Amino acid sequence: MKTSVGACVLAFLGLGFAAHGQGATTVATAGTATVIDAPEFQARRRAALEKVPDGIILLRSAWGLKHWDESGFHQDPSFYYFTGLANAHAAILALDGTKKESWLFVPPRMPLGADLHGFDSVFFDPDASSEQELRIDHVVAWDQFSAFIESRRKDNPKLILYTDRGGQTGWMAGDDSLGTPPGLGPLQNPNVVWTNMLRAHWADLEVKNAFGILDEVRSVKTAAEIARMRQAAAVTAEGFWAGVRAIGPGKTQRQVEGAVLDACLASGSDGPSLWPWVRSGPYTLENTLFEPFVDYHNLDRKMLAGEVVRLDLGCDFQMYKGDFGRTIPVSGHFDEGQRETMELLNGAYLAGVDALRPGGSSIDVFKATLAYISQHQGELKTAMAKDAAADALKRKGYALHGLGIDMAEGAPKAFQAGNVLCYEPQLTAGNQAFFVEDTFLITTAGHEVLNPALPYSPGDIERTMMSHAQH
Repeated sequence: MKTSVGACVLAFLGLGFAAHGQGATTVATAGTATVIDAPEFQARRRAALEKVPDGIILLRSAWGLKHWDESGFHQDPSFYYFTGLANAHAAILALDGTKKESWLFVPPRMPLGADLHGFDSVFFDPDASSEQELRIDHVVAWDQFSAFIESRRKDNPKLILYTDRGGQTGWMAGDDSLGTPPGLGPLQNPNVVWTNMLRAHWADLEVKNAFGILDEVRSVKTAAEIARMRQAAAVTAEGFWAGVRAIGPGKTQRQVEGAVLDACLASGSDGPSLWPWVRSGPYTLENTLFEPFVDYHNLDRKMLAGEVVRLDLGCDFQMYKGDFGRTIPVSGHFDEGQRETMELLNGAYLAGVDALRPGGSSIDVFKATLAYISQHQGELKTAMAKDAAADALKRKGYALHGLGIDMAEGAPKAFQAGNVLCYEPQLTAGNQAFFVEDTFLITTAGHEVLNPALPYSPGDIERTMMSHAQH
């Protein structure tokens, strides 16, 4: 006898059928004051509609259950950004720029989510009540999707379909060149599979990557988004200091990761924005930073006295991300070369940060950082700092990225008030790397550090380590 997926889930979890909730038209987590109203999502959709007069943006929600090792179900970021539906499954959002209308195509209900209502619902009824609650022009059954595209195609044979291939880092989920032999197509990346399905079904229509359009709309944060990001930064800071306290000779990187997660969750986080980057000694080097992404043990190792640790982390708050960190000495103090290299890094970093203002650009930030290093190179005394400066001056720039509901959103060509950016340069010398990162909000007057204040100088880091160790 064949058994449906829904029946298996029902039998295993004991869940009943979901009932559509008639709750408030806001998105919020119980007990918090950070609220995003449905009209804000409406405004976001309108902004996107204006950018595609020649076509339709088609965004899929995530599907399937959370993985056993995930902290919670992870919605597709772009789908969430334009709908506010953190838990919706298998839905398709169509932003029809040709008619300036929004459509939500929803699947039949499955026996999941009986305790989730309103904007937290997993499934929605295709009717007027859903349209009113979600402020979406049309909420219809997903078996009408093909007919919808055919009707728009008939009106405009040159119709363009826009899809999101997973944002700036979508390739990390596997693309055409990863996971399968040449010519067979993608296996793991649902965004690329979705794009290829549309191309195969409507071969005469052009399908374009909507990342640039979506990223531009998402790049300027609203007051409600900024409030959530402040809270994400606050809970991340709790994780940061817990990580600092856990660092010491003989401790493993995994032990520090656990301390970070425990503190974040205890302070109100919904889970990690990224699994904590606790990278010590030679694993701080740039060419090893992504090796843990393919290692079951996350490149774990014991930390040794005399080494430094890249403590780089972020914790979620209501879908929004935290991201910042510092370089921490394993033994609680820096040696002479490490100290001078850190001072050089901080000066160069803060010189670059001065360029974070409306009208500035990533290039301006990089130029200011490298100019500082060039100007101070002749003053350096230790071999380590001299090597770090020489290596830095061979580079054209460092990581600078947007932050929001994605860990790595794009950096605008020209900064404007409301952008939230992370800048994370690092200097390399002596088989180790030195790193610093904050989260910045671009303001009309310049910029604001969004995360709670963290020490920069080696002396301040050492003193705060000693102070936190005593608590």
